[in-house]
Amino acid sequence: MVTKGLAVAIGRDDQLEEAGMHADDRVTCWAHQTWAADCADRHAPLTVSRLLAETLETDRIRYRSDGVATSS
Repeated sequence: MVTKGLAVAIGRDDQLEEAGMHADDRVTCWAHQTWAADCADRHAPLTVSRLLAETLETDRIRYRSDGVATSS
């Protein structure tokens, strides 16, 4: 549940981020609409393996959407 204080803090973080603050410096989590400390364990750290997996998945989706036949 988003409280009034949390809503104000999210808005403030949004404004600060637009002004150049790094997203890691937020005290709120925009994705989960909660305090950053409450969902820190819900965010997987960025690794080379994750980037590679995301890139391969994006390529697979693009390949399929281009109408290229795929094998089952």
